[in-house]
Amino acid sequence: MGTVWITFATEDNLDGDIDYLAQEISRCGWKTRMHPMFPNEDEKIDRLMPAFLSKPEQSDAWIFYASPKALAGQRAERIKAALGRGLQARSSFPAIALLTEPGVETLPVSHRVLVDDPEWRQRLGEALQCDLGPGPRPDGLPPYVAKLQTVDENAFRYSFEFRPKMGRWDPFLFAIPPEDKARVAPAIQRFDSDEGFSDDAEWYYLLGHTPATPTTSYVVTMKDTPSRVAFGQQGTDEVVILGLKSKN
Repeated sequence: MGTVWITFATEDNLDGDIDYLAQEISRCGWKTRMHPMFPNEDEKIDRLMPAFLSKPEQSDAWIFYASPKALAGQRAERIKAALGRGLQARSSFPAIALLTEPGVETLPVSHRVLVDDPEWRQRLGEALQCDLGPGPRPDGLPPYVAKLQTVDENAFRYSFEFRPKMGRWDPFLFAIPPEDKARVAPAIQRFDSDEGFSDDAEWYYLLGHTPATPTTSYVVTMKDTPSRVAFGQQGTDEVVILGLKSKN
């Protein structure tokens, strides 16, 4: 393998999404280099990107996390121009756009992968010609965001935000032990959901039918914190189970 540069807006890495992506890519043999785009420093794009894209000894592939933040202002035109100069200076190389939404057709990339694609590992692996499977491993950065916050609004004291860093959970599952249900009184916000109990009566669950994605979080409000929580995509081995300490 070789070196792949990842260009991204710093705001898109606040929860470690890009760090997780780099971790997974490095596990299949690529060396990852990070190119963060800081606010109010867009002029650096004109200098930095051609420096590593135009030289084979500096880069063998390029990934652009193409979010609205990464494309804000004049960035799209700057990036298009810098990538064009890189492609003119050398033979073709994998140039991959990770899209948070469909579009960005003007960028001269060789591959486009939606960040909420359930098959993102396969599609990105094909673009990089490496095996990005299997799924999450117990070591390293987690493939999800799970943020517990104290809110003290109305009857709810806490909120729990959940989302995957890549891919999607469809349907979204949130579950706690049945004995915690009355005390915790969990409620999914913004999205319609169903409730029920698992067949073995080990879990009380809420099931959201809008997919959780890197750009669509689920927020669950609670009166108290449960002893355990499970979340992720229903019916898969990738459901996460966490033990929680009481906040009281």
